[in-house]
Amino acid sequence: MFFKPSDAPKNAIELLEELTPLVGGLENSSVAGVITTDALAQNLIQYSSIANALNSEIPTYYLEPTNGFSTKLLSKFSEKSENILMGKVYTLGELLDALGMVHDDSFVFVSNFGVLEEIDKKGMLELRKIVDRKGIFLVLSHNALEINELNLISEFRRLFFVPELFEYLLVMRVSGYRGHYRLNLTVLKAPSEFVKNTGEHSIPIDSKVKMILE
Repeated sequence: MFFKPSDAPKNAIELLEELTPLVGGLENSSVAGVITTDALAQNLIQYSSIANALNSEIPTYYLEPTNGFSTKLLSKFSEKSENILMGKVYTLGELLDALGMVHDDSFVFVSNFGVLEEIDKKGMLELRKIVDRKGIFLVLSHNALEINELNLISEFRRLFFVPELFEYLLVMRVSGYRGHYRLNLTVLKAPSEFVKNTGEHSIPIDSKVKMILE
């Protein structure tokens, strides 16, 4: 039950290079909850984080209940796109089974998490245990067609059930004007050393968006 914390630096994966100064990287045994409000924002966090894991030679897995993944688009972000393993999950139980199968210290990206069936507190606590035990880097994302911007905490509770279990809670949106793009970011929760950056941010993101649109 008890353990002595280590000061040794942990492995970390950048979710998106432009976010690193604000929230750092996703460390072993950590969970990020990400809500995106448009396809560009979803593609940015999805393909950037997966590419960064692949480029770091970390075993990488992608799970979702739909058919929303493009290996062609991933290849624009990483030359190692052929190394990703993909799977389908439709319930939280199936996701837990999948997490039990992946290698220790793996990166796992789950898209459209909020539509999975059977999400409950017991299952989310079990997910947390697996992540901690196996040292998994886990991103749970959901591309929402609509959200209540005035009560984002309730949106995280609706989609992720127990947001208190997460190290990161991020809302991402992309806006464009005359061929230039900005990532509009809300940081609701981040590791302690980045708590000063909770709040709203707007970040230039032209180069990454153009990779997606080309």
